[in-house]
Amino acid sequence: MTFSVFAFLYETPPYLGYQSPAFYRGLAIIVATSTLVLLCQLLFSMRDREHHGTARWAGSGEMKHAGYLRRYSHVTGPIFGKTCGPRWFGSYLSNGEQPHSLVVAPTRAGKGVGVVIPTLLTFKGSVIALDVKGELFELTSRARKSSGDAVFKFSPLDPERRTHCYNPVLDIAALPPERRFTETRRLAANLITAKGKGAEGFIDGARDLFVAGILSCIERGTPTIGAVYDLFAQPGEKYKLFAQLAEETQNKEAQRIFDNMAGNDTKILTSYTSVLGDGGLNLWADPLVKAATSRSDFSVYDLRRKRTCIYLCVSPNDLEVIAPLMRLLFQQVVSILQRSLPLWDERHEVLFLLDEFKHLGKLEAVETAITTIAGYKGRFMFIIQSLSALTGTYDEAGKQNFLSNTGVQVFMATADDETPTYISKAIGDYTFQARSTSYSQARMFDHNIQISDQGAPLLRAEQVRLLDDNYEIVLIKGQPPLKLRKVRYYSDLILKRIFESQQGSLPEPASLMLPGDTNLFDGKLGQGAADTTLQKPVQIEESDYGEVGTPQSRTVADGEHSVSIPIEVRPGSNGVGDKREYKGADTATSETLAEIAPAFLAQRELLDQIISLQQRGRTASST
Repeated sequence: MTFSVFAFLYETPPYLGYQSPAFYRGLAIIVATSTLVLLCQLLFSMRDREHHGTARWAGSGEMKHAGYLRRYSHVTGPIFGKTCGPRWFGSYLSNGEQPHSLVVAPTRAGKGVGVVIPTLLTFKGSVIALDVKGELFELTSRARKSSGDAVFKFSPLDPERRTHCYNPVLDIAALPPERRFTETRRLAANLITAKGKGAEGFIDGARDLFVAGILSCIERGTPTIGAVYDLFAQPGEKYKLFAQLAEETQNKEAQRIFDNMAGNDTKILTSYTSVLGDGGLNLWADPLVKAATSRSDFSVYDLRRKRTCIYLCVSPNDLEVIAPLMRLLFQQVVSILQRSLPLWDERHEVLFLLDEFKHLGKLEAVETAITTIAGYKGRFMFIIQSLSALTGTYDEAGKQNFLSNTGVQVFMATADDETPTYISKAIGDYTFQARSTSYSQARMFDHNIQISDQGAPLLRAEQVRLLDDNYEIVLIKGQPPLKLRKVRYYSDLILKRIFESQQGSLPEPASLMLPGDTNLFDGKLGQGAADTTLQKPVQIEESDYGEVGTPQSRTVADGEHSVSIPIEVRPGSNGVGDKREYKGADTATSETLAEIAPAFLAQRELLDQIISLQQRGRTASST
């Protein structure tokens, strides 16, 4: 039995009408077959057209559906960009389901005003921010405090000594004795690093020595790194010191290490102690650092339980110097967070905001934790000026580890060679149809047209360098690339209102007291230190203190051994400040003079005693 599709033409001739079942059956078969052939041809043509690449720019609709573009009221994570200009209520780009982010932008490209400050103004969680120059604290600390955060400023080298304190050894001292050795070894690995190839052979011994020092100081009741520095800085032969420490300590691990060290040659011990000091311990020779790490004003264990914002403030000149302490703090917080999974009452995310990331040196704990800390409510935001910053600090495997685990990567116009090339390759190629026409010289109107599929980068490296200053390129894992407007908090409709709503004084800590300080203000030092406004040096007129003489100095006029003692007293300080002479002024009020008069009387008595002693010395020498 055969079946003909066109049987309806002769079984049901047209002049008899088209109402027979055979007609409709044949017509349906023809239409279905034609549609199937056309669809197959379309699919094959599309597949062939994309074999050179499928790169394209993401649309705002699909990014909203994926949860990355949200209205401000629904933003809980960092802010990276915006879909419209500053005067419109657009959608903000956040990190969605991606826990870690990388911001690559050169100086003055807008990473501070467009990413860092907006994030600090809006992030609903705890933050630990590396604040180079202290600008983040000045611009955002009041907003964090008004939103319910406990705000801390850790600035060990602050000129006014206004810093909260953090002692990294207290956490180890609070642990059971059987766990202290392991945690101390982790602390030593985070702090003590090898400087130069010659130090690599002694780094293990230097770290062991540091471990023994920490355990010994905990046993002595002085659990601070400053105490370890003082312990090893004692004069005398080091082998005698280590032998004595081995006899005094009751900790078996510390005793074993000190015994081994005491049996080494003096040159070997000198190498160990030199590597230990250069690797990071010499930082505690600074009394400010020693005092700032003598106690803890905040607890790392509370970061997930209640909203906390910790600003690690340091000037650019001091960043390389203070880097061992900052590196230690970041890595210790990472270690503590990963000790246990969050409990039911630990609901807050912890954002590590690492501006000028490369200056901290190699963070081995962070490099490892980037793959696991998301399960412990930890997030990283790395901010660098170019990808070459990672190349200089980490090897190729470490660099790829950072790039592959940062799900949101924000790039602003950069002029180096590596970053634009990376962006262009990461975005990929797209397929387009190229048309070429060739003409025959023999025949005037004879020409041949060829159409072929070719591939090209969606964004070339030179186009990245010429990127408009108002735009940025965003790469999100699992999503097409995105080109967005930058955010500037001072002109954005919503962020500007949040910034300008900050009121009150900065939550500055009290001035830190050093062990050798003398309180000349008779109880008024604490009041001056607690004041959050910076105060200028008090300037005194000549006539206020009669016989004190010229306010610039107090000079012994009799004889050639006269001394000039410049004095500067600051309200809220510890008496004698930096050695700059006074210049008379008319700005001091009678109330201020009445408050500081006892201090100057005490200074005068001290100077009189010095003069008397010098006169006695000259009298004795003449007789």
